Amino acid sequence: MASPGTRNDARLWALLVDQFREAGAAYPDEALRRARIAVAIVRRERATTTARTWAPGEPIPYDVAKVYDLDGDVWVRQSTDPNSSMRDSWKMRGFDPDQHESSCGGVQLTPFLLDEWGPLTEVRRG
Repeated sequence: MASPGTRNDARLWALLVDQFREAGAAYPDEALRRARIAVAIVRRERATTTARTWAPGEPIPYDVAKVYDLDGDVWVRQSTDPNSSMRDSWKMRGFDPDQHESSCGGVQLTPFLLDEWGPLTEVRRG
């Protein structure tokens, strides 16, 4: 996991998961997904830059090359060419099997990345 800081919203997400479960989320994964969507809303509201944030179920435009996830880990898009077969593929930058879950070690597709590690916030070029 990334070091704690402004990019790491894991604790907020865990708190929201508990609250959605207490509120009667209909099935186990519903609380997880709703909490990810809620964290995306929080990130958008507290944004001090023009960086964009996406929640599960939202498309990520092809001009986005890097994003950071719920824990603050950075993912790099394999291609920003909308005609490329790799346009919806991402790899974690700096993957370390001793610090990250093994499923983070390969290539992830956008919908899976958002559902499992989102929300995702753009890392602006500069």
